[in-house]
Amino acid sequence: MPQPRWLRIEGARQNNLKNVSLAIPHDAVTVVTGVSGSGKSSLAFDTLFAEGQWRYIESLSTYARMFLERVDRPDVDRIENIRPAIALEQKNPVRTARSTVGTATELYDYLRLLFGRIGRVHCPRCGSEARSLVCFPLPAAAGADARAAYAALLRRGFARVKVGGEVRELADAAGQPADLPAPEPGQPLLVVLDRVTLGRESRRRVAESLEAALAEGEGRAEVDVLGRAVIPVSRAYRCPSCETPLTRPQPLLFSFNHPLGACPECKGFGNILRYDERLVVPDPTRSLADGAVEPWTHPSGRWYQKQLLKAAKKRGVDVSRPYSELSSEDRQWVYDGGGGLTGIRGFFEEVESYRYKLHVRVFLSRYRSQSPCPRCGGRRLRPEALAVRVGGASIAELGDKTVEDLDALFATLPLSPWEAGVARDVLKMLRAKLSFLLRVGLGYLTLGRQTRTLSGGEAQRINLANQLGAQLTGTLYVLDEPSIGLHPRDTARLAELCRELASGGNTVVIVEHDRA
Repeated sequence: MPQPRWLRIEGARQNNLKNVSLAIPHDAVTVVTGVSGSGKSSLAFDTLFAEGQWRYIESLSTYARMFLERVDRPDVDRIENIRPAIALEQKNPVRTARSTVGTATELYDYLRLLFGRIGRVHCPRCGSEARSLVCFPLPAAAGADARAAYAALLRRGFARVKVGGEVRELADAAGQPADLPAPEPGQPLLVVLDRVTLGRESRRRVAESLEAALAEGEGRAEVDVLGRAVIPVSRAYRCPSCETPLTRPQPLLFSFNHPLGACPECKGFGNILRYDERLVVPDPTRSLADGAVEPWTHPSGRWYQKQLLKAAKKRGVDVSRPYSELSSEDRQWVYDGGGGLTGIRGFFEEVESYRYKLHVRVFLSRYRSQSPCPRCGGRRLRPEALAVRVGGASIAELGDKTVEDLDALFATLPLSPWEAGVARDVLKMLRAKLSFLLRVGLGYLTLGRQTRTLSGGEAQRINLANQLGAQLTGTLYVLDEPSIGLHPRDTARLAELCRELASGGNTVVIVEHDRA
């Protein structure tokens, strides 16, 4: 059955509309323009979008409607052939600090998948690369204990050991225990289980020997490829250099909105609230006697001010000198206390015990400011997540790059054939998302930028890029002046994107002043 080609409105009287009737073609771009106050938004948003939203919500069950915001039906006689509606308005409703450009566009979600699949784990303590293979040799023996260990190994059928980097026979030519040196203190004692030529035909033998070595070595073994490298193998997940336990990469490990990945100090916000000396002493030209410590000028702090002057006299501090001219030791004393002085730090700790009172929380907030988290450096993630790298960069370092820089980086990302095969689908989606953001003129944004700091136009174009990626059909899109703040070059690109939405089987209605 052919779909109706027109959206028809009869008798629209919403807000300042005066009984307006019109028809809008489906699968095309329609621009609503006019002077301010002519009813553009009343027609596009308060009538078309409101009706489309109302009909969609009414089609849901009573239980589902409980969780959706109630939408009033517009004042109109009749609307025919309307589609489910999506509004992209000139406003930024996001207020939370947890939302970033990366999370709002799903780019960060794809990065988490990428790092969870092909991320190379590095030790967060010593920085050495850990390919999930850790050596667990037998404990070293010394002196008489070493000779007893060699004899026991010989009785069990082992023929060789590796001591000091050299392979030595356990028995001499007569079959008697050889006189071998003891390992150096702290050096490993490795038992040679098998000698085998590596190749496709010896895979099964290597696997069986390695399994036996892991059983004998309590979960640790070592493959020495002669003349090339020593490969440590372990059932545990530890750093081979410093024995630090490591965390296996998984997507949630790289989410600062989940306890598994968030920095335990700042809980994934990247900043912590601290009492700021610039707020506690807002005017450093004032002296201690003249009330340089601002919270102690209030009635609740008078006792602390008297205590300060008394302790300063005893310490020999000139309370008439400007605070900025005091020595660093004296300023630190005022803050930390001591010698009969509670100090600014102790004062706030005492007041903190009354945080259940609203006015106390308001009082304390006046003297605190945000500062980068000392543990994660503002990167929001725990050390185990920051130690995983793709292309030599951590996920936080990629989050600091702009969309344009990331697109160039992923075009030339150095990957091994195995990594490229595993990450092929994820990289394809990443490149597609980046291209949509570039096409709407947002290549200058960084992934780590908080969504709440975006302008209304930037937020709208991010939503437009998301809709392009969703590839919906049979939908009514209502846009509110999407060209505001764009360069003329990007305006033409945006117009092309709107036509692309329409050619995909959608009805696009734009409120716009720009003639282009």
